[in-house]
Amino acid sequence: MTKKTKTANEAAPNIPAADWKGMLQFTDTEQHMPDKRTADERRVDFDEIYREYETPRAAEQSSRCSQCGVPFCQVHCPLHNNIPDWLMMTAAGRLEEAYELSSATSNMPEICGRICPQDRLCEGNCVIEQSGHGAVTIGSIEKYITDTAWEKGWVKPANPSVERKESVGIIGAGPAGMSAAEELRRKGYQVHVYDRYDRV
Repeated sequence: MTKKTKTANEAAPNIPAADWKGMLQFTDTEQHMPDKRTADERRVDFDEIYREYETPRAAEQSSRCSQCGVPFCQVHCPLHNNIPDWLMMTAAGRLEEAYELSSATSNMPEICGRICPQDRLCEGNCVIEQSGHGAVTIGSIEKYITDTAWEKGWVKPANPSVERKESVGIIGAGPAGMSAAEELRRKGYQVHVYDRYDRV
């Protein structure tokens, strides 16, 4: 279950004109993926293959976005994430706002940034990819935004404005179950998730 998609103006109504000045850097800045850990490093643990972006690199890569009039990255995203807006926020160093935009349309942006097939969806349809400049590294930036949000304590439990008496039981704590639980909790329902394991 996904959240209602907001338009760019609804999601980010107060983007100062100054924040646009750092964008459109794709002609001067090459695509740079996060560094890949060596095979020798990876064979002794189960950590991720790619390292994290550092803040300057994430901002630099976000600034490559061309801020298209028709954002094909967003059009081809199944969740219609507000990708150009949170790229702009990241380039401007406004990471908490970038996280708010990222999580407004996705219940689990930390998962999307890791396992979503960006090469066939948002990145595969990036306008600057089609022009030969290499796509904006959208998935890696989304992962960076959300990991930073967890580290900084910006991720908060759903806090409904009105509590309802009705109780809903959800069987299974997989992505669908957890997303449904979050959406129902936001609407004020008392939610209980049942899973075969005692932790998820």
